[in-house]
Amino acid sequence: MHHMNGVFGSGMGTMMSGGFFWIVLAIVFLYLLVKKSARNTGHNRQAVEKSAIDILNKEYAKGNISEREYARKKNNLMH
Repeated sequence: MHHMNGVFGSGMGTMMSGGFFWIVLAIVFLYLLVKKSARNTGHNRQAVEKSAIDILNKEYAKGNISEREYARKKNNLMH
């Protein structure tokens, strides 16, 4: 059994490097998760703004709002 120490390392050293690997892996995973979440938040905001403008355009096209009201609401959505 003595010859297996060379293959698997010596107990404590292997556990320390294995633990370090999992810590680094967890940090990388959390970083990627936060980065993806930040990207999705920006994307969702653009989708909501586009959706609001689409709704406004449809209401104007149906004649439910005046040109003046349309211009005012569109200006508010753009800023």
